[in-house]
Amino acid sequence: MCNSPKYMQVKQSLLNKIQNKELLPGERLESESEFAQRYQVSMITIRKALSELANEGYLNRTKGKGTFVAYPSASSRRLVALTISCKDYQDSSVLQIIRGAQRILSDFQYAMIVEWNQSGPEEELAIIQKLITQGVEGFLIYPFDPVPSTSNYQIIDKKGIPYVLIDRYNPDYKTRFAGCDNYNGAILATRELLIRKHTKIKFASYHFFLSSEQERYDGYCNAMRQAGLAVSDANLLKDTDIDYDDLAADILARKTTAIVCCNDKLALKMMSQLSVRGIRIPQDVSVFGFDDWSGSQRFAVSLSTLKQDFEEEGANAAVLLINSIQGRFRRPDTRLLSGAQLILRESVCENPYA
Repeated sequence: MCNSPKYMQVKQSLLNKIQNKELLPGERLESESEFAQRYQVSMITIRKALSELANEGYLNRTKGKGTFVAYPSASSRRLVALTISCKDYQDSSVLQIIRGAQRILSDFQYAMIVEWNQSGPEEELAIIQKLITQGVEGFLIYPFDPVPSTSNYQIIDKKGIPYVLIDRYNPDYKTRFAGCDNYNGAILATRELLIRKHTKIKFASYHFFLSSEQERYDGYCNAMRQAGLAVSDANLLKDTDIDYDDLAADILARKTTAIVCCNDKLALKMMSQLSVRGIRIPQDVSVFGFDDWSGSQRFAVSLSTLKQDFEEEGANAAVLLINSIQGRFRRPDTRLLSGAQLILRESVCENPYA
């Protein structure tokens, strides 16, 4: 939890004290200013942590009197857990997933414990085992790479505890899943370029081992082939292998006029690397991203992208988990997908050389 947002650290610390009976029902808590000093955080951070605990039934806040630990009848909400394997805990997409999941779970009287994993499958397993002992009824799992974590999911399966993967999954192991319609999203982006008379289009991948990126590549390939254009290994650019000098030369030679990137982070890197090599965007090459990351509009040339609704994905994951806990959605591979919205900005234009 040390790398989670500060309000989450405060919230989890207080929740642990309540669950371990270090703070007893009816006990009055310190003032917000005393908490802020104790945890070395801002008053806004303290208020957010206390508000969430109150919303989840663990605290009662009375104006003019203070904040009190709720009695069991008020704090008897059932528990689920969200485990996040992510290096950037301030990533806005992750926070949106949390917000979406919490909104649905609170409506069904479930409280959610959030745990962050930055080390890999081993730490993830330790977190899962700890949460099982705390009596959670289900897991929402946002994995970094679900393939090496599959043995962890098998352990949860053996316990008979429902769980839902978010954003990516292991295609070779059946799991319930909530994410984006990556395939059709990539088709939208590629067709938009084709409409603008681009035919020499490449696809750039960041982590090609992820199911989400493979689905986007498949959608790109489908759109290209439906347009009668051949696709080969030369169409796929992998981040670790990209030679930007060679790519810039291809663009200047009109061998590449557009690039569909698997996400906005890579698209912005692509635009930056090409710009310092004298490539004009979009005059020399059009660039598409995917996600509508919060920084996509603030680049020198605003990025055209596919908007992914992360809050809706978090909500879908929570709906799928609750229904699984209640005995619905019995199929182990049930999926709920959110659509991707085409967002056109400055980085895409008509092919001037067509």
